[in-house]
Amino acid sequence: MKIVHIADEVIETVWTLLEKGSCTREMVKSAHAGSAGYVVDDEVLGGLEKSGLIHFAGSDISLTEEGRAQAMPIIRRHRLAERLLVDVLGMTFEEMEESACEYEHTLAPGLTEAICTLLGHPRECPHGSPIPEGDCCRRAESSVKTFVKSLDALSIGDEIRITFIRKSDPVLVGKLVSFGVSPGKRLKIRQKFPAYIIQIDNTQIALEQDIAAGIFGLKL
Repeated sequence: MKIVHIADEVIETVWTLLEKGSCTREMVKSAHAGSAGYVVDDEVLGGLEKSGLIHFAGSDISLTEEGRAQAMPIIRRHRLAERLLVDVLGMTFEEMEESACEYEHTLAPGLTEAICTLLGHPRECPHGSPIPEGDCCRRAESSVKTFVKSLDALSIGDEIRITFIRKSDPVLVGKLVSFGVSPGKRLKIRQKFPAYIIQIDNTQIALEQDIAAGIFGLKL
């Protein structure tokens, strides 16, 4: 592993731990304890501090502005790669992780934006962690044909495999999941007006228009 990748791996870990609430020196070391080919110790962390990527406050670690700027595209590439591998290639969570780690170091910026557009600008990775927004998301770019579409962009009779639900209300998402509307499920559109009627297995479910617009899937 190249030395620049060690820095990338560490600031990615710091970003992820901070998302969960806190990041300390020992937490970062522990996260990389089993890594092949390199060791994250006080010397490595001190080097990152001298480079202006991280900041220490006692044992706590935070990202500097420069560190966040360097970590953000890494996190974005990794989580978009996870969506691609799961949503389009059908990999399991266990299969995708190693491949996603490779993609995060090799995807060019233009290809990253094309993948994001292809997937319909997803906001979360398969684990539910937020995907940092890119320029294509802010432009709502759709010049690359997307395989992942919302229900309101489909026709009666179309079938999809649900990839993600773009709704911020956890109660609503919980209700949908309880009815079987969850990532990985296949559904068929039976009706679009005056309400959406979808079929999952042998069950038909009625959905309001705005709810249907937040359900995305890979067309089968």
